[in-house]
Amino acid sequence: MNRNFEVSISSRDDGTVEAVYVTFLPDDVAVTKEIVEDQLFVDYNAKNQIVGIEILAPVKISALRPFVEPAKQETVLNRITKSAPDFVYN
Repeated sequence: MNRNFEVSISSRDDGTVEAVYVTFLPDDVAVTKEIVEDQLFVDYNAKNQIVGIEILAPVKISALRPFVEPAKQETVLNRITKSAPDFVYN
C-alpha cells in the first residue's frame, strides 16, 4: 500500500491529546527544528527532506502550510483535522 503520509495521535488515559505526528517519509531523523516554541517541530532527514511534523500544543493549521507540498496541502491538512478524536472539538 502506497501512503503519502500518516497521522498518529498520542493521548493520555483521560483522553487528553498530548501530540499529533504527521509522517511524510519513513526515514531516520537527522535534525529537528522548533518552528513554534514548545508547540510545533519539523523533523528532517540527512538530505534535508521533511520526515515529519510534531504538534505538541494547539497551533493554527495555517502554520503547517509551509511544510507541506502545495499539491498535498488540502488533503494533508484536512486529514489532520478529521483525524482528531471528537473530544478535541467538544
